[in-house]
Amino acid sequence: MPTVDLTRIGSNIGAMYSLQSLLDINNKLATTQQRLSTGKRINSAADDPAGLVIATKMNARSVGLKVVQDNISDATNMMSVAESGLNQLTDIVTQMRSKATQAANDTLGATERAAIQTQLEQYAEQIDDILAETKWNGVQLLSGSLSKQFQTGVDISETTTWTMNTNLTSGSAGLDLSDSYTTNGFSNANYSASLTAVATSTVGTNQIELATGGYSFEILGKAGGAAQGAVTATSSLLGGTTSITASAANTGSGLASGTYTLRIDAVASSTNINYSLINASGNTVATVTNFDANNSAGQLFWASGASNDMGVTLGFSSDASGLSVGSQMTFEFINQGQVKLEMNDASGQAVSIDQDGSGAGTTYGSYAYANAGGAYVSGRGMSTTIAALGTTVVGQTASFDYHKQGSYVVDVSTASKAATYMDKANSALDTINNQLATLGSLMARMNIKATAASSAQINVEAAYNRIMNANMAEEQVNASKYQVLQQTAVAMLAQSNRAPQAILSLFQ
Repeated sequence: MPTVDLTRIGSNIGAMYSLQSLLDINNKLATTQQRLSTGKRINSAADDPAGLVIATKMNARSVGLKVVQDNISDATNMMSVAESGLNQLTDIVTQMRSKATQAANDTLGATERAAIQTQLEQYAEQIDDILAETKWNGVQLLSGSLSKQFQTGVDISETTTWTMNTNLTSGSAGLDLSDSYTTNGFSNANYSASLTAVATSTVGTNQIELATGGYSFEILGKAGGAAQGAVTATSSLLGGTTSITASAANTGSGLASGTYTLRIDAVASSTNINYSLINASGNTVATVTNFDANNSAGQLFWASGASNDMGVTLGFSSDASGLSVGSQMTFEFINQGQVKLEMNDASGQAVSIDQDGSGAGTTYGSYAYANAGGAYVSGRGMSTTIAALGTTVVGQTASFDYHKQGSYVVDVSTASKAATYMDKANSALDTINNQLATLGSLMARMNIKATAASSAQINVEAAYNRIMNANMAEEQVNASKYQVLQQTAVAMLAQSNRAPQAILSLFQ
């Protein structure tokens, strides 16, 4: 500190020192007063740069932990809705099991069992209603394929996943038979086949799905063998002909299975004719001119060469001279390796099906042709696969019971069926209870996470408070101190300003 020399009045060093102290005290008092008014220790980055960085990160984490607690609460509430739905399912399935137990008692008659069956069908429908109505923000919680990820921590990897992987619908649990089928004698020594339900979307154009009831597939005809078709006249033979048969092996590639009409267009000679072949839809599929009849064999082949042979042979009594222009006959041809199927209802009446099996055709009838070993789609919600052609028998039927999609059907008509239903109800209860156990464990875990997040938030908030917020008692003491110092500094400044006046006494 420089020496204060009162004899040198060019500069009042003492007053300047006093003024400097006063300004410093004023700044400190202002800082203290700002902290007291805002409650914060750090009001600008200049107050504590490092402390500001640390406190800002802690504040962000504290705020994030508060949001995490809200996330956990929302997730717990969401799972509580699912738990409520599962509890309702438990109550319903328990009642269904009780009713099935009652139906399994042979003291009941058909009327009593029918009443129980009606009640069970209503319960089955209610199960699916609960599944559809148990929602959170429009999302079905018990749909069987639910997967939700909850953000249960402040960092990106701190998540908890909830999944529901079991299908709880009444149909999947076997508590109702809607959109399903059962086979009755669909596999035997002569006719082995498989039956599958197909999506409703495959039902043919302008058709409706099968109604609930009993049905069967019947084999109306089949090809002669793996390499030869079959042909049958469905109307009188042409005049001058003796037979119509399928051609020998390696033929039949040019004609699809179906009903056809042969029309004689011209007879130029006993060995030269013109004819047309027309399918069931009225479309001409072949027109042959100047055809050379084979007199020596006494047969008329509809096309020459194995590559385009139509697969049908017409026999003549002598030659083609007995044919008349305009005469025609109708016949059915089953191509090699195929069978002719018809779907019948419980009364034996034929059911209209999609004749080409695609579900998109416009020609419908009561029968269709299918490859042996290949799937045949009826276009009415069912598909069947015929076994090897050699094992099929014409006239053989294979029956099944079908339950239309969206219907609710329960069968406890006998004690044994009711006992089977009891077993299915037990399995459904096990499935629901497993889901409840899994869900309950996750909810308990979420409660622990909520407690941990709350504790962490308090501790982080305490650390942030220590760095960022002011110690009000300490700052009040400092303010009082600086106010006193401010007054003394002003007094000393006044005295310092009067001190140089003492030098005037030297000039008296």
